[in-house]
Amino acid sequence: MKIINYDTNKKLVLFFTLTLLWTWFCGFMPVILGIVGTPLGTFLFYFGGGAPTVVGLTMVFITYPIEARKDYFKRCFSIKRMGIKWPLRTVLFFMLIALIGLLISRIMGMTSPGMNWIKIILQTPYMIPVLLFFSIISGPLNEEFGWRGYALDKLLIRFNFFGASLILGFIWAIWHLAWYFTPGQAQYEMLQSSVLEALLFIPAVILLSFVVTFVYINTQRSILAGSFVHLTSNFFAANY
Repeated sequence: MKIINYDTNKKLVLFFTLTLLWTWFCGFMPVILGIVGTPLGTFLFYFGGGAPTVVGLTMVFITYPIEARKDYFKRCFSIKRMGIKWPLRTVLFFMLIALIGLLISRIMGMTSPGMNWIKIILQTPYMIPVLLFFSIISGPLNEEFGWRGYALDKLLIRFNFFGASLILGFIWAIWHLAWYFTPGQAQYEMLQSSVLEALLFIPAVILLSFVVTFVYINTQRSILAGSFVHLTSNFFAANY
């Protein structure tokens, strides 16, 4: 894997700082002002959710030379670069994980976590495009142009696969902090159910970060492939 060494570490701390502050400010303001669920509160919450992509794209346009920008957007949208092998492996991987989770839940007599995709496929298959749509906008579209698109390369150069995945995964996890205090979000429901379950979300996101980084590296740093992993995870876990 060859990473062009342009502006490798510059502005990375700034990217993370701006992204976290923007998201947390917009995410917590509805809670503080008591306007959660109102049109203004909903707008603020989702406006904050787009911070990784908006900040990442801004940094790309401001700090990258022209050739680097071309490379960036090619990696964002090139289906050829992503290929078909890794998307298929991604779908099979998350399907297997989801089915194992379902089996364990049944054996232990617990409520199955998420699994909305199974209910939709069996009961209302015509809703699959809707679920896919929300899987796209709830992660890949508003996050991946920043997390994998801007930050990951710089972390991979400065650290190794393990370090880069761990650091980005932890920041990605705590970025969701406002979700824990916003009714209707999966993290809020986890916290109401169990503090332990809520805390386990953090290592779960870190593990997902390792998976995304692995696919990203094996697809010649395809941001589209990384986004597809995120999309697939959302779809099968219904984690949004």
